[in-house]
Amino acid sequence: MQFDKIFPGEGVTIDAVGKAIAAFERTVVTTDSPFDRFIRGDSESLTPVEKRGLEIFNGKGHCSACHWGGHFSDGRFHNLGVEPIDPSKPDSGRHNVTQNPKDIGAFKTPTVRDAALRAPYMHTGGEGTLEDIVRLYNRGGGSDDANLDALMVPLGLSEDEIQALVAFM
Repeated sequence: MQFDKIFPGEGVTIDAVGKAIAAFERTVVTTDSPFDRFIRGDSESLTPVEKRGLEIFNGKGHCSACHWGGHFSDGRFHNLGVEPIDPSKPDSGRHNVTQNPKDIGAFKTPTVRDAALRAPYMHTGGEGTLEDIVRLYNRGGGSDDANLDALMVPLGLSEDEIQALVAFM
C-alpha cells in the first residue's frame, strides 16, 4: 500500500492521515499565477473579464469573506448546505472531531488557487465544475440546513457575472 511506503510503521491513523493531507497541501502552492503577477503590478496579466471576476470575487460575490489571503482560505469550517451523495451516509464534517452540534456539516474552506485544476469539488465531489460551485453559492447554498453558515445568502449574480467569476478562478 502506498500509504505504508510513505509513512512506514504508522498505519492509517488520524495523525498519519493528517500528516498526509498537510504534506499534500504544502505542494499546492502557486506563486506566479496571472493573479500573482497582477498583484505585483502587471496590469496586463489578467484579461478584462478576469479583472471583472476579481471585482465580483471581492465584492458582490462575497467570496473574499472566506477565501482571502495568500492561500485564499480563512482556514475555518463552514456549512454550505452541500447535499450528501448518499443520504443514508451523511458526512458530519467538523462535528466528527469537535462533537459540537453546531459543527455538523461544516468543512474547511479550501483554497481557490489552481481550483480549475482540481475538479470535482466540495467534500462530496458532487460539483463537477467551477460554474457549478458559483451557482451553488449564487443560490445561497445547498439544502435548507439548520447549521447553514450565515454567510451563505443568495448573491443575485447575473449570468455574465457568474462567467466572469469563473474566468477569474
